[in-house]
Amino acid sequence: MTTYINNYAQPSPTPKDIHLTTPPEEYDLNYVFDVKKLKSDKVELRPIIPSLHAQLILDAYSRSPEVLRWLGFAPFRDLGDVLVWIENTCRRASDTLMLAIFTQPPNSTSPVSPKDYVFAGIIGMIASNYQAMICEPGYIMILPEFHRTHVQTHATGLVMHRILDHPSQGGLGLRRCQWITTTLNIASQNAAKRLGYTYEGVLRCMRVLPPGKEGAREGRQDVRQSDGQVRDDWYASITWYEWEERVRDHVDRLMNRQ
Repeated sequence: MTTYINNYAQPSPTPKDIHLTTPPEEYDLNYVFDVKKLKSDKVELRPIIPSLHAQLILDAYSRSPEVLRWLGFAPFRDLGDVLVWIENTCRRASDTLMLAIFTQPPNSTSPVSPKDYVFAGIIGMIASNYQAMICEPGYIMILPEFHRTHVQTHATGLVMHRILDHPSQGGLGLRRCQWITTTLNIASQNAAKRLGYTYEGVLRCMRVLPPGKEGAREGRQDVRQSDGQVRDDWYASITWYEWEERVRDHVDRLMNRQ
């Protein structure tokens, strides 16, 4: 008779004050690719560091929890929730780098120095695969006061440039930039199409959502996580050759227009 050893155990709960006081210069981002600040003439994307950004994130999304509607995690209740999310979702996973979006204050009528920029949201470089040379803009959470402005176009454009530009242009030189959202989020799908992504299809039952989150169908009953609805994922992508042939110029035109 064969005996199998399986010593798997659930990880210990993450402390709710994790890295709150870690100085920026000592904080390890733990990302598979090189990290740098990304910037355009209107936006800066700064790597999220708990001691600098956790309170900003809590304050912003406590005021506007609706921004988190389609994302697969529960709303933040307190600073500890933000710190645990940054640690578990953003830092421990080496395929993820979360970036804080900073830009000029709303309704600014004159140029603003980047040192006076304000927090406008979050965008991530997620599902980063070093071997397959793939990455994805994700966890895009733009605050309501910056909707229908330059912010999302510039933030996503900067991430796309970082993913798909040749290293000689300051990019990572990857081969595929994908966009994944729920089949229910039509605004996200339209944003992808506007940026030049090609729709690829739907993968069903890809995620179990936290209780209270809206999915494509109810969860499977009488099994684990039966109270969590199912998310179907909508896929689109840009390849490196599409980027070089047409999409790069298209994205630059969009960014220059706003």
